[in-house]
Amino acid sequence: MFIGAYVGARPLGRPLPPLGEVPQSAQVPLFLIYSFARDAAKDGRFEFYDPWQLETAVRQQCGNQRGMLSLAGAGFSWGSAVGLDEWVANALDSLQRMLDKYGLVGLDINYEEGLDERGGFAEAMAALIAQLKAWRASLLVTISPYCATWPHYRQLLQLAGASIDFVNWQLYAELESPDATAEEAVAVYERLAREVGGYSKLTLGVNTEPKDLRGPRLGACLAALHVLKGRGIGGAFVWALDNSCGCGFQAESALLRIAGEPTGVHAQQQQGQAAGGGAQQAATGGAAASGGGQHVASYSGSTCCCIG
Repeated sequence: MFIGAYVGARPLGRPLPPLGEVPQSAQVPLFLIYSFARDAAKDGRFEFYDPWQLETAVRQQCGNQRGMLSLAGAGFSWGSAVGLDEWVANALDSLQRMLDKYGLVGLDINYEEGLDERGGFAEAMAALIAQLKAWRASLLVTISPYCATWPHYRQLLQLAGASIDFVNWQLYAELESPDATAEEAVAVYERLAREVGGYSKLTLGVNTEPKDLRGPRLGACLAALHVLKGRGIGGAFVWALDNSCGCGFQAESALLRIAGEPTGVHAQQQQGQAAGGGAQQAATGGAAASGGGQHVASYSGSTCCCIG
């Protein structure tokens, strides 16, 4: 499974967390999605918004951590000041240089603004992805849509879906209430799976912002992930590592643990507990099979302090 964590955007001014303290798994890499690279002149010549911070982060990378580069982010709109062919050529050149220089294994496309006002987004990104994959076939490519941007990213999937590895759906931008349930989260991904033809490209979005409680709490997210893992979901991601450090990276630790478990392991644990007289649910919580369907179990004991 893909487990990612956005890092480096300084949400609410928070500094880069010490990457050596971030939980790791020998079985599952943690993809650190460095945020954000932008082409300030809208000409496709990308640079990281703070090169010193990116260099610092890459030097701290260790163990089973892998670096990726995310483009744009909130507050930076799509638009090309040059022709689309020139924009793609410039983007290809600048991104190849950055990916090589910093030893990064993937690219995340995270434009959120300007998509309705300016055309060419899907076409330009599809061409860029195709050329990057021709340059390095192993390059991991993710996109990060939510409801408002989905029409444009859906068009991009139609143009370049075979070359896009994962869809990092910003669940917390759709289910904004911290009281949203695991069942509601599962229903979102059921809808998306119908639209994209399955679960394997989808990842579950977890928000660890400690003050602006936006999106389902960690317990609900983990319970939903257990159900969705049984259906073949591609993974999960966190916004953002900079927020999670205040509570010991509980979300990242839990996601890596779940990703490393054999599919169905938690259902077996729950059935064993029920047979033993209704002992407390395991701290890892999750989904249990019952008859012909699944229900979403509570995930008590696994609430990250970042998200209530």
